[in-house]
Amino acid sequence: MIQTARLLLALVLGIVIGAEAIPPLQAQPGRRGAYVVAETQVTEPAGYMEYLRREPDTLTPFHGRVLAHALPDIREGTGPNATVAIVAFDSLQEADGWYNSRAYAKLRELRQSSAKSRVYILDGAVQ
Repeated sequence: MIQTARLLLALVLGIVIGAEAIPPLQAQPGRRGAYVVAETQVTEPAGYMEYLRREPDTLTPFHGRVLAHALPDIREGTGPNATVAIVAFDSLQEADGWYNSRAYAKLRELRQSSAKSRVYILDGAVQ
């Protein structure tokens, strides 16, 4: 029952974020980009919903775009027991600037009090 509720919550969150926050993707040759990846296990749904409602406003000044937010479909190995979000930025500097911004610092506290998370930044350059 709890797992079903989690899946339903993840589905609803994915639809809401997809409808509101994902702009059309455009190829941008010569740009490296960066990605913030967050694995999030919600512990307090009301607080986390507030976090999701306010997050897009913190992304806008740094050109951040939510690309995905859902439970992963694990194909190999052990995956996270959490939803995974991927947020794209045009550069590592913008990703870092967003994460360390005053606006997101306040919001980050809300996420940390309503969920357990692992957050990391990936350089989008092909190595």
